[in-house]
Amino acid sequence: MATVDQLAHAVLFPSLGRATVPRWISEPVAAGLGGFVLFGREAVSADQLRALTAQLRERAPGIHLAVDEEGGDVSRLEATGVISTPGNLALGRIDDLAVTRDCAVQLGLALRDLGVDWDFAPAVDVAVNPLTPNGVRCFGSDRKRVAEHAVAWVEGLQSTGVSACAKHFPGHGLSGTDAHLGTPNLELSRHELVDHYLDPFRAVVAAGVDSIMVSHPQVPAIDEWPASISRPIITGLLRDELGYDGVVITDALEMKGVARMADLATAAVRALQAGADALCLGSWSFGDDVRTCVEAITAAVAAGDLDQDALERSAERIRRIGAGPVTVSGAADVTTGPRLAREAIEVNGRPQLRGSAVLVVRLEPGVSPAAGRGHGDVEGLLAQRGQTVERVAVSEQTYNGDGMIHAAIAEFREEYGADGEVVVLVRSPHRYDWQLRVLDRILQTTPDVVVLDMGFAHRDFSAARAWIRTFGGSAACATAATEILLPV
Repeated sequence: MATVDQLAHAVLFPSLGRATVPRWISEPVAAGLGGFVLFGREAVSADQLRALTAQLRERAPGIHLAVDEEGGDVSRLEATGVISTPGNLALGRIDDLAVTRDCAVQLGLALRDLGVDWDFAPAVDVAVNPLTPNGVRCFGSDRKRVAEHAVAWVEGLQSTGVSACAKHFPGHGLSGTDAHLGTPNLELSRHELVDHYLDPFRAVVAAGVDSIMVSHPQVPAIDEWPASISRPIITGLLRDELGYDGVVITDALEMKGVARMADLATAAVRALQAGADALCLGSWSFGDDVRTCVEAITAAVAAGDLDQDALERSAERIRRIGAGPVTVSGAADVTTGPRLAREAIEVNGRPQLRGSAVLVVRLEPGVSPAAGRGHGDVEGLLAQRGQTVERVAVSEQTYNGDGMIHAAIAEFREEYGADGEVVVLVRSPHRYDWQLRVLDRILQTTPDVVVLDMGFAHRDFSAARAWIRTFGGSAACATAATEILLPV
């Protein structure tokens, strides 16, 4: 029989904090820590990540090691050079369930080779609101097709022995708020929620998904608390209504979506009371946060506010992660990503670059904390193909960004004349009023530009000389875009 202290450790999933085994983990690992979530800083190269996971498993053979590997914009493997694939939005555009399943298989094979047994993917949100920050991470806006692609993705990943995690229950697609920065609000009736909004989650439950991640949106029709700490949502909707008996893990409890309403200790206890099994603490949660949560959980059990038997059941569910049958094995096919990115890409106009010099103008969106380290290096790929490449990048905070862009374009055109081309690189610019103003001016004054949209395509740029949509910003997508700009 496990002690309360051991059970309190077993449900916790902090970050490591570095690319090597840190000193602070010795005590919690010895006490039975559930595992770790490996974020961008912990995944530097294939050799480093493989060595890191092996060393962690030497210390605790039953420990679980998780990553956010959705493919596309949210990737941990791309930075290691192991594999790059387009994400859900591109797969949804291809709209072939066999393709989606195979893409997940390749990611699963890569993860298994690197020692990872739990993947916090796929995102099964439905992009019903074009302003959702998760748009490029969604298979699309058609709920039925999202559900079908989600099942294919889960089946593909879990065939490799890596557990999938459908997220972000009950679904972010209706809100334009990023849960990292605030609390999304889902203005739905209970009937609307149950009758159709939860369909993708209902589908993956039926398909046997090993885990589901509950995020932090509020559903006023159900409860005043964020979903991650709401018993009516986790137990009432997910457990009872959908009949789910797999692992329920929270989204990171450091995120403002929940942290603005409950500190870490309170959120940890409330999430377990609500019916969650595992607590993702966050990318900046280490030893101090583990101790804080253990103290809060053990105190809640001692006070009779938390059931020890429920913790036992959670620990038992967590032990099943990564233990499913392996029906697909071998090495990942790294050619899958570039091939699918080329299949997904859409083009209007005349995109081929005619000169030997190119100015890439980047309108930078807000940085998503969920994303990995950077996106495909279009500038570097163009330079490798022999282009003289210049670059100007501005964000909303850039002083005189609008002026910088137009001065840079004018000076570049003066310098190179007909030999100079301008590519304007955007990612979901419809979400940012300042970008729309800048783009309107560019298209009015310099329409002979190529717009390369590497996000959720919503704004029409057919007025430009050419408009390329990659439906994602991964290295694979950048390679496909470069091949359109400079055909071989």
